[in-house]
Amino acid sequence: MATFDYSEVIAVADELTAEFGREITFVSDDETPADANKPWDGGGATDNTVTLNAVFVPPNTVRQFGVTALGQGTEFVDLLQFSEQIAIVYQGSEDLRDYDYINDPGFGRWKIVGIQVLRPGDDNVLAFVAVRR
Repeated sequence: MATFDYSEVIAVADELTAEFGREITFVSDDETPADANKPWDGGGATDNTVTLNAVFVPPNTVRQFGVTALGQGTEFVDLLQFSEQIAIVYQGSEDLRDYDYINDPGFGRWKIVGIQVLRPGDDNVLAFVAVRR
């Protein structure tokens, strides 16, 4: 069986999200207590972050061909109906499941409610990140 080389498709996905998207920051809350003797005081001073380009689209609640999900991702029933926006990003090798929310300059903070990744074989092409306030 022949394998398909997705490198050109991946390059186009990266180029288009960079050209037409805006820069957002994925943030994972640091849940390690700043002081182990006072865990109720919250996490440390730093969060884990990664900055990527995203194109935002409203979710489509119309089921087409009986499908409401794309590729691999987090399991969430009625993901598209529950989200307020979908951020389409080229994430490269970054595992976006490790992040809790995104900071979108000018638009505020969005909680990540689910992720679907278009990933043929071992190649990440695009991630569809469902967010809500």
